[in-house]
Amino acid sequence: MPQPPSSGPFRVGLVYLYTGLTELLPLHAVYALSMTSHGVSTGELSVLFAVWTVTTFVCEVPSGALADRFPRHRVLAAAALAQCTGFALWTALPSLGSFAAGFVLWGAGTALTSGTLQSLVYDGLAAEGRAGRYAHVSSRVAAVQACSVAASSLAATPLVLFGGYPAAGWVSVLFTLLAVPTALGLGRRAPGPVPAAAPEPDTESGREPDPRPDPGAHPEGYLAVLRAGLAEARTTPRVRSAALLAAALTGLAVVDEYLPVLAREAGTPAAAVPLLLLLPWAAMAAGGFAGGRMAGAGDRLLAVLLGAGGAALAAGALTARPAGFLGIAAFYWVLRLAQVVADTRLQHAISGPARATVTSVAGLGAQAVALAVFLTLGLAARWASAAVLVALTAVPVLLLAVRLALRPAPAHHTPPPPDDSPRPARADAVERHS
Repeated sequence: MPQPPSSGPFRVGLVYLYTGLTELLPLHAVYALSMTSHGVSTGELSVLFAVWTVTTFVCEVPSGALADRFPRHRVLAAAALAQCTGFALWTALPSLGSFAAGFVLWGAGTALTSGTLQSLVYDGLAAEGRAGRYAHVSSRVAAVQACSVAASSLAATPLVLFGGYPAAGWVSVLFTLLAVPTALGLGRRAPGPVPAAAPEPDTESGREPDPRPDPGAHPEGYLAVLRAGLAEARTTPRVRSAALLAAALTGLAVVDEYLPVLAREAGTPAAAVPLLLLLPWAAMAAGGFAGGRMAGAGDRLLAVLLGAGGAALAAGALTARPAGFLGIAAFYWVLRLAQVVADTRLQHAISGPARATVTSVAGLGAQAVALAVFLTLGLAARWASAAVLVALTAVPVLLLAVRLALRPAPAHHTPPPPDDSPRPARADAVERHS
């Protein structure tokens, strides 16, 4: 599987561009309206959402193993192409069948990206002796993602006004299509796994850790890679702890799906809802930048921030006024910061040859948390308002803060110093079979 490395530095700028192109989707803000305008009922729309969620859930870990077995830049290109094809089906052939097929393709594309992008970035930087820069790059990826989503929401209104739903659809097709060659451009430097630091004592239990996966071992075959990734996620305490934290923080972010309903419930005019939603998106962008500077934050500091963020979320939602979105924005600032810190912990903790698979296990956990949130709030929606539903999400946030505060010792892996760490041997900075 290993081959000699490709020439040229790792191109971080293309990572930012790929993220922006795959998130700058005007169709995302209006696809539900487009589908209902073509005769899709509310019940059918719920079935389509279920198809989307199940596809992502089922493909999450298997797609991570694909990214450990084959070149990650090609996996990212396939993800963008799948999304592009789905959006083209929605726009050119609007029907219930096309919508279902598009959701399957979108879910598969999401799963192919999850774990793959983080692993490509980490290994690309580590191959140049710059693994300590991962938090810096990851924070900017998070900020680009938030800004792109906000920009696409703003662009959707004029596009639909002047060109209808097809205009938003074709623009989304164009951007995801441009993401394909962008991903392929990352192939100039797409190294495989690089060695991590020697095993350290397990600070959670005080016992010596079990032998960690050998970073020099490159299992041949898809199933071997899959087994290696699942074993590391399950048996390595540092990795397991970091993956659980990342999964919980990512899964809780789905409360944003209820924010438009909350805004209308608070008396915000329909035309002003997108503007009000800019507050949490801007806060997420700022939180992404802050996360890069606080990548070494310990559990106690994270607990304090999450506690304050959860309280701000509950207070902001229960005011039932547009001004309450300032509290919600504060929560999303904390949440995105914590997500960057958790992702950085996870990437530094992984030492085996299946980085994308392990990261996808955290993605699978995030999907499970999100599904639990949706089901709980869906049941509560029969008796509670949107304000109460959003405020309820603060409960698991506060419980997570308590768990972090009571944990005996921090379990995260200390990031290596930025840029000045020893450059790994060229034999270890490898590019998988291309």
